[in-house]
Amino acid sequence: MTIGEIIDCLNRRESIAIIAKRLEISPYTLSKKLRLIGYEYDGEQKKRIFVGDGEEPRHLQLQEATALQYAKTDYQLLIYEQLQSIYELLSKREEVIAPIMSISTEKKKRTFSINKEILAKLDVISEAKGIQKSKLVEEALQQFLQQYDFNKTARLDD
Repeated sequence: MTIGEIIDCLNRRESIAIIAKRLEISPYTLSKKLRLIGYEYDGEQKKRIFVGDGEEPRHLQLQEATALQYAKTDYQLLIYEQLQSIYELLSKREEVIAPIMSISTEKKKRTFSINKEILAKLDVISEAKGIQKSKLVEEALQQFLQQYDFNKTARLDD
């Protein structure tokens, strides 16, 4: 059965299940293959129309058309492009995390009282960036101490 015959039957309101049974495939598979080739159901016109690229493949058999469509799709290129974008995202994340994850010598545990609003903001940033709150606080204190280099005679009043 050609694609044109299948589309004509569907547009004459024949059930996709009946046509799929004649082709000895499931209705889902038939619908998926038609979408892959470029056919979609238009609710306003109440029929299947061709919206794909190029010429409408009405003269081809269903298996031929889907094989051609699979050949058109270069999955290696798609996978490569997705891997590239993942690598870029990881690189950007590494640039953010690397300074924070700097190796410090010895650590000591202290307890501080922090304003609820500041703590809520800290929670949001920690969750969004995937960085521990203690690392964020450590980095913020590091920057603060560098800004007010206490080895020199700096004062907080400035």
